[in-house]
Amino acid sequence: MELNGSAKTTRKLPVILEKEEAKALLRIPNIRYLTGLRNKAILTLMLNMGLRVKGVINLKTSNVNLKMRKLSVTSCKYIKDRDIVIPTAIVNTLEKWKKRRPKSDYFFCTLKGKKLSKSYIQAMVTRYRQRAKITKNVTPYTLRHTFATRFYRQIEDIEMLQKILGHSDVSTTKIYIKLANVVSNKKYIV
Repeated sequence: MELNGSAKTTRKLPVILEKEEAKALLRIPNIRYLTGLRNKAILTLMLNMGLRVKGVINLKTSNVNLKMRKLSVTSCKYIKDRDIVIPTAIVNTLEKWKKRRPKSDYFFCTLKGKKLSKSYIQAMVTRYRQRAKITKNVTPYTLRHTFATRFYRQIEDIEMLQKILGHSDVSTTKIYIKLANVVSNKKYIV
């Protein structure tokens, strides 16, 4: 998919997952194992809240309030701290991880309680994409794009989406208006 415009401004639209692809990706982690439970919680969070990898790996336990359904995201690109409401639909997945996770300052951590790396998240998404037999090039940013497009199609509030995504300039967020209009088919709604 491409945006129309002059030769200088034409660029490809971001890749997003179709509804069935997102479901297939979320079925891959084996939640009988602690790493599978953690990885499913990470994928669920990224697909339903649009966090960047940096936001996921820097997420402190003290910044997650599941009772109040609030997440305080810090250290993202250009925006300082921001609070985001956790969708009710994902609280259960996050609670399961919280109950079994190792003791750590980081909400998502290794089995030894250490901070996860950006490369781990990237490799995990690639590995699960392959196992789910998704042919698109899926990256952590694909999950963010999928969330943003779905959110805009459902709510149609660009300023709210800007705040959730942590964009300093609304023009960055407006790509999702175009993407939502291009993928108006229901198969993209997760």
